[in-house]
Amino acid sequence: MEKKLTLTEQKRINIIAAAQEEFKEKGFLGASMDSLAKRAEVSKRTVYNHFPSKEILFHNIVQQLSDSFSQAINIEYQSNKALDMQLLVVAKNELKLLASEKFFDLMRITFAEFIRSPEFATNTFESLDQQESGLNIWINAAINDGRFKNVDADYAAQQFIGLIKANALWPQLLMGQDFPSSEQQNTIANDAVFMFLARYEI
Repeated sequence: MEKKLTLTEQKRINIIAAAQEEFKEKGFLGASMDSLAKRAEVSKRTVYNHFPSKEILFHNIVQQLSDSFSQAINIEYQSNKALDMQLLVVAKNELKLLASEKFFDLMRITFAEFIRSPEFATNTFESLDQQESGLNIWINAAINDGRFKNVDADYAAQQFIGLIKANALWPQLLMGQDFPSSEQQNTIANDAVFMFLARYEI
């Protein structure tokens, strides 16, 4: 039986949902605690009881999204399965993540914040980078299994994800391009896996 939320828990959920819309429409700088309190249908005092500042509220949203994304792309290493098939799952899940409207909105807002507050934006990107830690673990497992060259797993993981983001994040974020079609996504995923394993597979 699903646990019933308390009134306080429900208000917190409503505040976060309202904040996501507020940040999406107005950006971090333009968003106000007054406005999002009205969206959430709670008092401003209630908002501050849950989140003492707009920065803390934003980082809470980042962390929640990061946690959900992490669950989506983590993969357990399988010694009896081809490396390309395992990495293809990671690549396709990463593409699915990048296609998420919530993820793109968050990246757009955060990127704009680099101009106003580089430190604030850097902290946000560091939180999002945690989503990819599962790939580091996978790479280390492949190294220990003798199927992967002895490389820095963090560096290699960033390379692999970078191959995907080069076609399915930065062109959309910086140049307003459409997100790749299903056929294009398959090409991006397969090419990323091929190039990555050409460099590191033993």
